[in-house]
Parts: sequence; structure tokens; C-alpha cells
Amino acid sequence: MFGDAILFVKPVLFGKDETYGPLLWHVKPADGPASDVHGTRVVESGRAYDLSSNQEIESSNPSSPANSTSNHEPVVIGRPAEPTLRVLAPAIVGAISLVVYVRTLLPGIAFGDWGEMQTVPHVLGVAHPTGYPTYILLAWFAQLVPIGEIAFRANLLSAVLVSGALAATVAILLRLGTRPIIAVAAALGLGAVSTVWAAATVAEVNPLHLLFVALLLHRALVWEDRRRTRDLLIGALLLGLALGNHLLMVFVAPFVTLFVLWVGRHEIAARPWILAAAACVGLIGVATYLYIPIAAAQSPPLPYNHPVTLDGVLWLVGGTQFRSQFGFLSSSGLTEFTGSLGALWQLLTDRPTPVVPILGLLGLAVLVRRRPAFGLMCPGILLAHIYMWANYLRLEHYLLVPWLLLAIGAGVALEGAARGLAARQRWLRGFDASRLVGAAGLAFAVGLTVTNWQASDRSADRTGEVYVDAVLGALPEDAAILSEWDASTPLWHARYVLGRRRDVLIVDDTNIVYEGWGTRERRIAALICERPVFILRLRDADLRPTRAAYRVEPFLAVRVAQGGPSAAVDRQVFKVAPQNPSLCGP
Repeated sequence: MFGDAILFVKPVLFGKDETYGPLLWHVKPADGPASDVHGTRVVESGRAYDLSSNQEIESSNPSSPANSTSNHEPVVIGRPAEPTLRVLAPAIVGAISLVVYVRTLLPGIAFGDWGEMQTVPHVLGVAHPTGYPTYILLAWFAQLVPIGEIAFRANLLSAVLVSGALAATVAILLRLGTRPIIAVAAALGLGAVSTVWAAATVAEVNPLHLLFVALLLHRALVWEDRRRTRDLLIGALLLGLALGNHLLMVFVAPFVTLFVLWVGRHEIAARPWILAAAACVGLIGVATYLYIPIAAAQSPPLPYNHPVTLDGVLWLVGGTQFRSQFGFLSSSGLTEFTGSLGALWQLLTDRPTPVVPILGLLGLAVLVRRRPAFGLMCPGILLAHIYMWANYLRLEHYLLVPWLLLAIGAGVALEGAARGLAARQRWLRGFDASRLVGAAGLAFAVGLTVTNWQASDRSADRTGEVYVDAVLGALPEDAAILSEWDASTPLWHARYVLGRRRDVLIVDDTNIVYEGWGTRERRIAALICERPVFILRLRDADLRPTRAAYRVEPFLAVRVAQGGPSAAVDRQVFKVAPQNPSLCGP
């Protein structure tokens, strides 16, 4: 068919064309190096074979101009990947995952940080460090949508954000040359990982971080392929907004920036002004942090530490409150990181079985070899996030981005397996081996979804409402309750969003610290003669100073959360009274 030439695969994974996806082939001499085969047809020893039917393709005169080519001209054999499927694949994954997440969504009020993110956007307040202004503004807008209660809308936003991240994952894999069915399987498998699923069913900032990283990776690939100024500017805006959402982005930004500078070095050298333009656009995104002092100046119901000055804003944004917990800034950070690898592997294999991490690491290794710049960026981001996870309380949601990168790697590895099988399909009559790999990936994603469904389903969880009803239903008029973070945020939601029991004063530990009271006992002293006072602590030891200064009597048994969005432990609400009943007069 081509005389002394054979064809070998040059998929998108190696190149930049996405029109024909994995069916872009290049001609090389017959004695050239062996190569992988990819697509539906292959030419071997001057004969063309259709891999889907294993039949030789009829060819015209090899000497005709139509069948002659140079050693460097691309030749497309067979039909390109279905353009409709390539366009629809991200939307299909986004829609499927959104249906699953909405079906398993937390229907109402959450505890802890999750309850805060249901409440602060609605009142346009200031969230705990680092402020998360991009999320607060987005969530405020999302909560305007008239679907269900405010808490449900906040939870629904997480489902939409994670579904968007999965759709972006498909788009990334398609740009890397994977078949649509494999890209879909990898993304759905990612969505079924319990860590990712948990983030999608309750309000929090990390789903937006996951979406931003996925969009940045995709835009970086578009920049590498097309080198258009608008792609650079879009990426810069995304990066700025992402930094305004979560400072975990500082573990992404250096790698993305280096990648962009390297692959576009010639364009930037020829037009250095585009780099300055990108920096300006990025600053526009970061400018969301101006929301913090502006909002605090309006005296909203929940202004965390009232950051109206530059020092106050820097304290909040820099996470000064949690610096003592940041092991990654100390000399012991590397030791902590290496010491956590065993626990990390156990966690990774427990969540989706060892299949995803093993395939993911193999695929990332392939990326390093075949697309070095992008391949090196991905492990860099992965290791940086794992380092942060190991050195800051081992919070599982810090592994969302590593899961994303492992899913991308798994898709690349499956694509490699499909190409390997396709190369041997001449001897495997009767079925399409490449489709078999995609079907196996989809089966794994479905199986993982079924396995994790029960543990991930929050649709029947009403523990937040039960707790709120119990506490607000039992407290007398004008009561004050001293609580702590996990138990305070659902009460704030009931008071400031739902308008319930506006007479009740909810005093969190943060109020005591940032309003200058110093201790709970001093705050109680200021309230004890004016209001009925109650206290709720998650640790019995915290009550010792209060017991020493006041009479503390059991009042109400409740079930509250401890480090999660749902109630998990039983605790007692206590009534606090003076040791001397005559202290407050008759």
C-alpha cells in the first residue's frame, strides 16, 4: 500500500493535534524503530489491516500519488474518533456524576466548617482563615437559586463543582490522546472514590479547589497545543481566582507557571508583553481578597476576627491562627512526610482498591516519558499536596488533587493497554480489544460506585436539624450558650439564616478569643446575671475551670459532630449558675 514504508502511531499523547485524536499516524522507513499501535487500522509490511475486523484493506496502486508519501507527512487511516462523542463525553460524565451526587446529597444543615460554609456566604460574612473569598462570593450567588433551603443549595454547589471537575478530567484525558470511553471510565472512577464523593455531598471550599486545578491543567494543555494569548490570559485568571479560593493553590501555581513558561518560551520571548498581561489578569483574580475587609467593615453577623485593618487581613489570609500546626514549615516536615507514606498507601488502597493508585502511578510515569513537561508537572503537584497532607493534620480532603492526578495517570495507563491490545488484535478475532479495555474501566467505575454508595450516601442524614431543634427547643428565652466550633455553626445557621431564636446568644470559642474575653469563665461572668447561661463542650476536661467557678448541672443530652459534617458523638448541654445564688441579687 505504501511501498517501502510502514505506518506507526503518533497519538495526541505524543503530539498536539486533537482533530483526529488517536488516529493520527506518521510514515517511517520499514527498518525504523518499532512503535505502539493506536486506532482502528494499522499498516504492517506494506499491508493495511482494519483492527476492528482484522481484515486486509483493499488498496489501490501503491505507486499512485494518492498512496505515496514522504517520511514526515502525517497520514490519517480509517475514520477519526467520533467528534460527537469527543464533544459530549465531558458533559455525559458531568451529568451522570451530578445525578449520583444529588441523590446522595446531605439534605440540610451540617456541623463544623461545612455548616460555616452554608451560613457565611448567605450573610456575606468572613470565614475562618484563610477567608476563601472566591468561594464565599460564588456560594452567595449560588444560594440565590430558588431550589430548596439555603443549606441544601450550599450542598448542591459542591455536587456541581465536583461534577465539573470530573468533566474537566475527561477533557484533559482527551487532549492526552485517550479514547472517549477510557476518559469517561477514568473520570467516573475518580468520582466514585469515597474521598471525592464525600466532598461532593456537603458544602465546603475544597470542591472548588479541585475544579480549579482540573481547569488549570486543561488550560495548560490548550496553551501548549495552541499558544494563543487568550489561553494564557484565561489560565492566569483561573489561577488568580483559585488563589482567592484556597491557599493550597500555592502548591500548584509554581508547577503550572514553570510549565507555561517552558512550553511557551519562544512565544513569550517574541511577545514578552503577553506575560505582563497575564500577570495583570491574574492579579484581578487575586483581588477577590479585597472582599474580606470590605465585608468585615459592614459588621456582618459572622466576621471572623473583624479583619478591617491590613494587619487583620494578613493575619486571616496567612492562617496565622494555625501556624503551630503547620509541620511543613519546620525542619521536621520531610521526616513527617516520609513517615506518613505507609499510612498514605493504606488510605489510598482502602478507598478505591489498589487499582487506581497503581495504574495512576504507571500512567504518570508514561506521561513523564512521552510528554516530559506536562508529565513532570503532574507528579510535582501530587507530591506537594501529599506533603501538605502529611504535615497538616492529615486532612483527607487535601488528597482530592492527588486523586485527580492519579485518575489522569490511570486513564493514560489504560490507553496504553488499549494500544497494546490493538497492536495484537490481528490474532484476536471477533472483538475490539480497545473497547474491551474501556468496558473494563467502566465496569470498575460502576463496581466502585456500588461498593461505596452506602457509606457515601448522606441523603437520610438529618442530624444537623435534630441537634438544632433539640437545643433551640429546650433553651429558655434570652439564653446564652457557650459552645465550640463543630457545635456552634449549625446554631448560627438556624439563627442567622433561618431566623430562629434570635433571642439566643451563641458564644463560640472564637468569640471569646477575638472579642478579648480571654477565658470562657470571664465571658460567663459577664452574662450570668443577665441571661440563663448554658455550656456545651466536646471534651469533659474543658469543663474543669467552669466547674471550679460555677455550679454546672446537666440540662440536655444531644448528639453532635466531632471533626465532620454529621453528628457522631453524644454530649451533654449543661446549665451554668453562680456558686452563690445571691450573687445576682433577689
